[in-house]
Amino acid sequence: MSITVRVRKNVELGVWQGIGGAITEATAYNFFKLKPDRQKAFLDVYYGKDGLDYRWGRVSVGSNDFCLKSYEYTSAPDLADFSIEHDMRYIIPLLKKIISRKELRLMASSWSPPSCMKTTKILQHGGHLKLWQYKNYAKYLRKWLESYEKEGISIDFLSPQNEPFAKQEWESCVYPFWAQRRLAYKYLSRELEGLNTQLLLWDHNKGKLPKIAQKLLKSDEYGADKRVAGLCYHWYDGTFADEMWQVRQMYPEAVLISSEMCCGFSQFDAKEWQKDAKMYLFELFSNINCGASAWIDWNMLLDWNGGPTYCGNYVKSSVILNEQGDDFILTPIYAALKQFAALFPAGSEVLRCEINSDKIAAIARQTKMNYEVILVNVSDKEHLVSVELDGQDKGIILKPLEMKKIVFRR
Repeated sequence: MSITVRVRKNVELGVWQGIGGAITEATAYNFFKLKPDRQKAFLDVYYGKDGLDYRWGRVSVGSNDFCLKSYEYTSAPDLADFSIEHDMRYIIPLLKKIISRKELRLMASSWSPPSCMKTTKILQHGGHLKLWQYKNYAKYLRKWLESYEKEGISIDFLSPQNEPFAKQEWESCVYPFWAQRRLAYKYLSRELEGLNTQLLLWDHNKGKLPKIAQKLLKSDEYGADKRVAGLCYHWYDGTFADEMWQVRQMYPEAVLISSEMCCGFSQFDAKEWQKDAKMYLFELFSNINCGASAWIDWNMLLDWNGGPTYCGNYVKSSVILNEQGDDFILTPIYAALKQFAALFPAGSEVLRCEINSDKIAAIARQTKMNYEVILVNVSDKEHLVSVELDGQDKGIILKPLEMKKIVFRR
């Protein structure tokens, strides 16, 4: 079967706002292992113009699986002892270094409410937010946002719960759809009044995303609220391009952000970095072609073993420490993302591509002078690809993991 990419220049998907990564405690801890000159070099590879030009970041409200230990900011529902002192050692210093050199859009996600507000009284293994603690939890999230703001760190988007359907060994909390709506529309939309932070719901995998969007982006109980900007989602159960495209058509004004992706040692062969790079590119291209606003990688810097992670959930990152832990290594995932960033910068006006094969991924943008189509071969074989736009047809041969640009004059 011949592979064809058709560019629909009449289907505009908005402005691509760029890529980014999560500033976890694991990343920050590893960063401060480096000598000052290597710290600067690390920041350059992510935030410099010759690097990935990261525009986005994700931070955790409290601990998650990629922390040195489990911790929380308060032990009292009235927040009498609330403090972000734990974050002052690694996370906030790294954030300050980053935002001193690059304006970032930040989203924050909570992995669990404080244990004192949960039915299980522990941060891990799921549990639920107690029904009478919703108001206190909303106050807690506002207090965290204000505490970070005092440190000069503004949060653009807040996800009230990471992976709300998952009962994990690490920090987690289960919210049925009614509970997610109740927290967002009834409590947080009121509690966050006066702040510039908007809400992104879901923050979990993309399977059945159209039904999820219908349940979360419309609230018959509490009415529409502009505080809820859209959805964020993860990659781990698949790409689901058709479902994502349905959501974009159903909710053309919604913000859609891919908030987490990584390849893990527990799921994939540790030596298969090239395969990981292909999965990254296929997922990233698919997101853009379905109208996503931004894409955020998971940990930005892990050690040689894929940590630290206090609960043993080792995975990969685009940049890793060497075996000695005194310098960093750029992986094939990083190389793939750098190719992409050079060819498809933030601020691109995105056009829709239709592709008849999953061997090739394609995205398109329009400039004042041209239409540009970026293609990548995510298969293990060489392919001939035909690109069609306005009756014009251009052919190109792509080797495995090769990325190329085709230009049509406007």
